[in-house]
Amino acid sequence: MTIAVIGLGTMGTPIARRLRECGFNVVVWNRSPQKAEPFRAEGIPVAESPAAAAAGADTVISSVLDDAALREVSLGPGGILEGLGDTAVHCDTSTISPKCARETRAAYGDAGKRFMHAPVLGSKKQVAAGELLIFAEGPIAAVEAARPALEALGKRIWELREPGCAAALKLACNMMIAGMITTLSQSLVFACKHGLDPRVFLDVIQSSALAAPMYASKSRQILERDWSANFFVDNLIKDIALARQAAAEAGIDVPLLALQGQLFEAASAAGYGRDDYSAVYRVFEEMAGLEDEERPGGEAE
Repeated sequence: MTIAVIGLGTMGTPIARRLRECGFNVVVWNRSPQKAEPFRAEGIPVAESPAAAAAGADTVISSVLDDAALREVSLGPGGILEGLGDTAVHCDTSTISPKCARETRAAYGDAGKRFMHAPVLGSKKQVAAGELLIFAEGPIAAVEAARPALEALGKRIWELREPGCAAALKLACNMMIAGMITTLSQSLVFACKHGLDPRVFLDVIQSSALAAPMYASKSRQILERDWSANFFVDNLIKDIALARQAAAEAGIDVPLLALQGQLFEAASAAGYGRDDYSAVYRVFEEMAGLEDEERPGGEAE
């Protein structure tokens, strides 16, 4: 089985490597050619265009930044749709708007080709272990065609049929991410400002009904002042904007999300845009005026 991977960013690169390790024939393409060079050096075919990558592939998996990027690699000149075979399927894993997911699926359908949207929860570590959570939305035949690749990447697959539902589900999860990290940051700064050892506060959280794996991993990053990113601040800003747009189209008010968006935008403006989204903690820290000795880690950066 041949799988084309389009987009070699934070997720696309480990996806391509995981599929290769699982025995699939892999061909790759990336808009910035230098990101594909490590694959070329390993003897993995590098296509000249998304269409060329799709030609001969059984499944095409794309992982790109946003709606515009998906439309370009899918429907633009030299895009996936041009090269996709009649029995192949394009499986997009990007975080996009429900509207874009619906429109892309319709465009493929009009051309007699198969498209499905399968955004995921998890990052590089989960890809490498085949432990992603996958929201597979599309016709039964499309999902079945992509299933061997999806099962190599994920430990659980939720199947959805209604166009746009997987995009909405992913955005709803990312709204939770934004809410959880801002709540953790606010509470942790409050505790530190009152002289409490942050480790005591975090131990109480993880020993109670408030415990969550995300709190455990992100509190560790905050304590170690390690802002190395699995999910960039700027990418979460993009997803918040997509969620707010989708909410407006559905006539839903999302006041908390609007405030959270401002906090992440402040983090980006402070130079943290390419840091992990947990770096929003630093905005709360700076607003509270925490002195160096009051901060988790206890040292100036």
